Amino acid sequence: MNSTPPEILIGSTDADYYLLLVHILEAEGYRIILSSGVEETIHLASENDVRAILLDCRSGEDWTSVACVKLKQDPRTFGITTIGLIGPGAESRFIDLLKAGVDENFVRPVAPSKLLGFLRDQILYPLGSESVAADRYILAYAGIELNINRHSIKRFGINIRLGPIQFRLLQFLMENREQTCSRAQLIEAGWPEQRFVDPKTVNVHIGRLRKALNVGDGADVIRTVRSSGYMLDASKQEQSPPAADDPPNS
Repeated sequence: MNSTPPEILIGSTDADYYLLLVHILEAEGYRIILSSGVEETIHLASENDVRAILLDCRSGEDWTSVACVKLKQDPRTFGITTIGLIGPGAESRFIDLLKAGVDENFVRPVAPSKLLGFLRDQILYPLGSESVAADRYILAYAGIELNINRHSIKRFGINIRLGPIQFRLLQFLMENREQTCSRAQLIEAGWPEQRFVDPKTVNVHIGRLRKALNVGDGADVIRTVRSSGYMLDASKQEQSPPAADDPPNS
C-alpha cells in the first residue's frame, strides 16, 4: 500500500488563509505546497506529483485566472484538477476561471466538509481505492478504455490524465456512443450540481478532451453535430472538421 501523502498545491498570497487551509488539509492526511504567483504555480505543479491545485481568488488580484489558463495549456499540468476558491468581492472571477478551464469553483465561505468531500470523492479517493472491484466498470471504444471506479483512462495503452469535468463528459459520451449528445445533456453530465453553465464552456472542455485523447495514431473520434452537440463516433475514417464555435484542436 502506498503511504505517500497526496500532494495539494495552494496558490495564495494570504498567509492567514493559507495556514488555515494547511491545518484543515494536513489533518486529512494531505501534503501541502504553497505558491504565490503564476510562474511559481506552473513550476511547482509540473515538478511535483500534485493531485489537486487550489487557487485562492481575491478581489484586486487576477493572477489566479492567468495561472489557470497556463495550467490547462501546459501538457504537464493539463490533467491536474484545479479548483477556484472565490473570495468576497471576487465573484467576477467565477466566469473568468470557467473560461480558463477550471474544474470546480467554490464561493467562500465554503464549509470545509464540502471542499474535503470534493477532494476525497471526486479526485483523490477513487484514484487510490482498491477496496472495490476496480476493474468491474470499464467502458471501451475506439481504443479508449475508461475505468469508472479507478477514474483512469487509457487510449491504446497510454495513460491519459483528465480533470473531473472532462472525465464525466467522456464517460457520458462513451455511455451514449454513436448517439448525438446535446450541449444541455453534456452540461448535466459534466456539471451535476444545478448551476448556470454557458454552452460555450462545453465547447472549451470538449476541445481539451479531444486534445487529450489524440495520442499515438488515434483519430479524433469526437464528432461535432452542428447546431446539436457532439457524438463519439469512430465509424468513419475521416472526421468532419470542428464547427466554427469549437476551440482549435491543437
